[in-house]
Amino acid sequence: MVSDPRNLRFMERESAMLLDAPAEKTLLERMDAGGIAMACLMGPNPHEGTTVTNADVLRLVELYPSRFVGFLGVDPSRDGPSRTQADIERAVDHWGFRGVGEIGGCDFLAPEWGIVFETCIQKQIPVLVHMGVPLPSMLLKYGHPFLLDELAHRYPDLAIIAAHSGAPWIMETLAVLVRHPNVYLDISTLPAIHEELARIVLTLCAGRGLEDRVLFGSDFPVVDPCSYATAVSKLTVPASIRWVMSMPSISASFRQKILEENAIRLLRLDL
Repeated sequence: MVSDPRNLRFMERESAMLLDAPAEKTLLERMDAGGIAMACLMGPNPHEGTTVTNADVLRLVELYPSRFVGFLGVDPSRDGPSRTQADIERAVDHWGFRGVGEIGGCDFLAPEWGIVFETCIQKQIPVLVHMGVPLPSMLLKYGHPFLLDELAHRYPDLAIIAAHSGAPWIMETLAVLVRHPNVYLDISTLPAIHEELARIVLTLCAGRGLEDRVLFGSDFPVVDPCSYATAVSKLTVPASIRWVMSMPSISASFRQKILEENAIRLLRLDL
């Protein structure tokens, strides 16, 4: 897959981690430093133009089966429905992958994507969809939560993970979660946008009863998983601020769900 220079320049500018060593070595070191037992590795998005492949993800899952969970990258526009379905079934049944994604930068409501969502429902795995501002090679319109709302409406039995909380359309993304119980929220990348954004998002989720559908993620190497996991594990709202602004608390049980319990349940992990 040919690297898109616009995306590579963006990653070089925005990444919090300097990858002097192999990426997996740096990731494992930061996971260990932050007490992170397992991480999900996303497969290639055909519209990103990066060099990651499904073979790369499989290699790391096989090398570190207790540390990494694989998600499969798919492109039904290129591969057609039969091969796409077979690829997903093989990834789940033989490779042990637990999801499909990341999908972004395209009209995933187009007919050719139906086979992806139907197969995910059949195999009982979630699909992770990019929401919010995309990489420079992608069009902004494909990251808007209005598409997420229609996808969840069409496929009520499909578990959908909305990546990056849909920022900057956070309120719209949360509205989709409130409307559709099959949609989950991934809080990756938020520190790269604003250091206080995660606290705001989690407070809003607590106020809407969404504690069981929020998932931790970092978007490595854009965000350091160690520092972010440590911050989320301690994240609270001071009592004085909660009292003045009538804000709900970010409880210890909610933080535990974000960092561990929700992902174990959604991905059906046997730890």
